[in-house]
Order: sequence, then C-alpha cells, then structure tokens
Amino acid sequence: MNIHKSIVMKIGTLIFNTIVVLSFCFLEEIYAARGPCTAPGLLNCTCADGGTIIICSEKGFTEIPSPLPAITVTLQFDTNKVSRIENGAFSNYPNMRKIDIGINQISWIDSGAFSGLQSLTTLYLDQNRISSIQPGTFTGLTSLKDLEMHNNNLTTVSANMFDRVTLLNSLLLNKNPLLCCTMVDFFEWIPNQRSLRTLFGTCHDYNTQTDINSFDVSKCPVDGQWGSWSTGPCSVTCGQGLINRNRTCDSPPASNNGTACIGSSTESLSCTLAGCPVDGQWGSWSIGPCSVTCGQGLINRNRTCDSPPASNNGTECIGSSTDSLSCTLAGCPVDGQWGSWSTGHCSVTCGHGIRYRNRNCDSPPASNNGTDCIGCSIDSLSCTLAGCPKSYGKYGREAGSWIRKTRKWKRITSRYY
Repeated sequence: MNIHKSIVMKIGTLIFNTIVVLSFCFLEEIYAARGPCTAPGLLNCTCADGGTIIICSEKGFTEIPSPLPAITVTLQFDTNKVSRIENGAFSNYPNMRKIDIGINQISWIDSGAFSGLQSLTTLYLDQNRISSIQPGTFTGLTSLKDLEMHNNNLTTVSANMFDRVTLLNSLLLNKNPLLCCTMVDFFEWIPNQRSLRTLFGTCHDYNTQTDINSFDVSKCPVDGQWGSWSTGPCSVTCGQGLINRNRTCDSPPASNNGTACIGSSTESLSCTLAGCPVDGQWGSWSIGPCSVTCGQGLINRNRTCDSPPASNNGTECIGSSTDSLSCTLAGCPVDGQWGSWSTGHCSVTCGHGIRYRNRNCDSPPASNNGTDCIGCSIDSLSCTLAGCPKSYGKYGREAGSWIRKTRKWKRITSRYY
C-alpha cells in the first residue's frame, strides 16, 4: 500500500515538474524578444513578441498613453496611477485581446472607453475605485470572456452594462459593497448567460451578506412603475381641444414596501384638429359724408364681411354691404323771389292815363341768410281808355270835369314822384 502511494506521489511530482518546465519554456518563448519600447510615450515600458505585448506595470503613469502601437495585442498596465479611462482611449486597436489596468486609481470610465475592441477577450479592472459603471460601457465587446472587477466600490451592477456581451465565461465581482435589491435586472440576466461558468461576488440586504448566485429577488421591495398612457379622443371635433388621458401604476405595481409611482395618473394634452367652420360677420358700417352741404341729403355707407370673415366652409354674411340713410343739415340759404305784379287801375276813366302796380318779395321770401329780392316793388305803366267826350262850350261841364281830374292827377303823381 505504501509502495503504491509512493509510486503515485512520484508520478504526480513528475507531472507537476513537467508542467512547470513547459510553462517556463512557453513564457521564455513569449518574452524571448522583449526589450524597451520605442514608441513615443512608452519609452519606460517593455515590449515583447515583436511589439504586440506592452508591459507598463509600476511605471507611475497617470493616464493611458496615446497612441499605442496599432499592432498591440496585450497591454499590461497594472499598478499605476490612472484615475480615469476616457472615451475612445482604446478605440483604434481592433487586434487587442487583453487589457490589464487593475491596481490603479480609476474612479470613472467613460461609456465609450472600450468601443471598437471587438477582439478583446480579457479585461482586468480589479482593485480600483470604481463606484459605478455607465450603461453600455462594455457594449461592442462581443468577444469578451473574462472580466474582473473585484475589489472596487461598486454598489450595483446592471444588466445593461453587458449589452451584446454574450460569450462571458468569468465575471469576478467579489469584494464590492453591492446592494442586492438594486441589481434585480442583473439577477434576471444571469440565468440567460449560457457561457457564464464563473461568477464570484456577494451582496448585502436586510443586514445579510448573500452570494449573488443564490440571492432571492422575490424578497426585494419593488417600486411601482407607470404603465403606458391611455389614448383618449380630442375633446372637440374641430379646432383646438384637449386630450384627457390616464395611466396605471402597474408596470409593475409597488410590492414588498416599495414606493408607489410618483406623479399624476391623469394629464391633459392639447390637440389640434381641422379648423372649425366660421360664419362671416359684418364689420362696422363706414361713416360717410352727407351728400349735401345743407338741408336734406343722403349718407351712403358700406361694411365688410370681416369680423370675422367666413372660413372653413362657414357661411358668408347675410345682407347687403351697402346702405343709404337720410341726413339733415342746416337749412340752405334761400334768395327772395318776387311774386306776381298786382293788377292796378288806370288813373283816368277815359283817354290816356297811368296804371300803378306792386309786387311782394314772397315767392319765396329770403331766408337762412339768402339775399332779398332785387328791384322795385312798385311800377307804373301807361294806360289808354276810350276817348273822352268833346265839350260844347269854352267852359262846359266836361271841361270843368277835366280840370278837376287834371288837378287830381297832379296830386297823385306828386305822391310817387
């Protein structure tokens, strides 16, 4: 029995020694051509395997040198003082397969820091100060198999960090202050990773430390999330209106003392449909002048169908756009006009005499500052009657009558002339 054990031990020792020798031979072959790097920014580093392997460990770097040789396959950059990995730091190295930037002072990684590394299989970020990883940080690392993030300050890990990362074999998250119930989507992501063989890490919740491989997410509080808004009709059939819509806190509902949804379950949004029919309405009448400057006249006025105008198939204004109104101003000046002459009597009863006549300024009389009639109101015309009888004596009766009439004529004429 002891002989058998001895043989087994000797065989085991032989196998171990063989493995060690082969390993050293392999490493010797890899690093056989190692020497100082000649690229700018890497003069303190060691390059091996034709410059495809760059070893910059413990050189006091505070940032990743740029650019690195395009042929770089492996970057050994551990134990330096890098505090941030900036966007595009490794974007031009499609052949790079391994990056070791562990044991630095990294506290922040830009979301596009590792874009374009489609050949990368190994990434070491362990022993840094990383407290959060941005969504999509590892997007595009379609060949990634080994990821080490242990010994950092991560409190949560989300599934969206690993979008399109489907070949992951090993994920080390141990020695991070992870909070279990902040990682529900990550726990739901784990069972779907068929290539994942090694997952190390613990998380804390309910004052208990639990292996992340065995945590029961059903115990976690679930905060309520709003479902989709309902689709309601517009409150009008034309023009401007409102859409009243609602949503329910059921995607998921709050459970296990999770918080209810924040915000209102109802809201109103403005909606705009085709314009409503607008019937035309008349605007105000225009104010026009009277057609005369005195007396009676007309005012012609108009209006426009513009308050508002008809639109969107509305009816036009009803009625006429023009109108006339009577207007009365101060009386017009009227100049006096003579009436007809009166019919007077001849001043004699026979023979030749004079007819006197008169007229009045009343057809019409002057008014409203019109001028009076022009001319005389009295006139005389000669008149001829039948001849007077002849007398038979020198001073007959007819002669005496004539003398008396002659005297009367003189009195009458003296009254007017």
